[in-house]
Amino acid sequence: MEKQSGSSSVSRWVTANGLRLHVQDWSGPGAPRLVLLHGLASSSRMFDLIAPNLAAHFRVIAPDQRGHGLSDKPASGYDFETIARDLDALLDAVFPDPRPVALVGHSWGAYTTLYYAATRPDRLAQAVLLDGGVRSIAGRYPDWETARIGMAPPRYQDRSLEEIRQMIRTDWLGPIFRPELEPLALSIFDSHNPQDVRAHLSYENHMQIVRALWEMNPQEFFPRVQCPTLLVAAVPPGQTVSPDDERMIADALSNIAHAEVCWMPDTVHDSPWHRPRELAAILKDFLIQAGR
Repeated sequence: MEKQSGSSSVSRWVTANGLRLHVQDWSGPGAPRLVLLHGLASSSRMFDLIAPNLAAHFRVIAPDQRGHGLSDKPASGYDFETIARDLDALLDAVFPDPRPVALVGHSWGAYTTLYYAATRPDRLAQAVLLDGGVRSIAGRYPDWETARIGMAPPRYQDRSLEEIRQMIRTDWLGPIFRPELEPLALSIFDSHNPQDVRAHLSYENHMQIVRALWEMNPQEFFPRVQCPTLLVAAVPPGQTVSPDDERMIADALSNIAHAEVCWMPDTVHDSPWHRPRELAAILKDFLIQAGR
């Protein structure tokens, strides 16, 4: 089943690893292939503003990962290996021939991209870690109980659609809010009942991902990455690069065989929404150059 989405893509449902995954497909040229992975508690619509520009040069797809968006929401399977097997099956279904793909991951998706590049080097041509994938969560939260409390998501139950809209405008997006972003942000919620809007990603599944993030040590995976890799690091408005961020990026650059960094100043974490044109240009330039 296919239908047009609001972002000039086609919505597809692909059976992968026993799940029905929703995938946005912007088509584009037959090669090279580009797969975009969203972050924790997000959706494929994180990429709505950059994918059309990239589709002029690449065959672009973006799935809703398990538990997210319109995809199936099983009660287990949120560790990195199972997520990687989802991606294996998705690539096999969408791209029947075995040519490597470029993989871009944002936030939690960057950690998945790092894991995938390290454990399946033959499947990737390039990797991009977009504001994620380099920080050890355990370095910030030394024990699980502290991490569980510090990284728990908000409880959205019993909130009306209007309350969620207001939260998006003021608390979530705040100074970067533009009307075009509201439907993209709303895509992480199930709003069929406008008086009881809930996140697509359940609290329990969210916390399984948090646990997997807390248990992952990115430094163990850096030396195993073989493909050209770009680290895109956002520097929030009014801030400079912190010594801690500089250290983490330097560690990744020194341990990933073919890595480079691009700093995006005055940019919030959700850079695909904040600075889509700039980010699309950064990705296009890297992927084309690295693919030569």
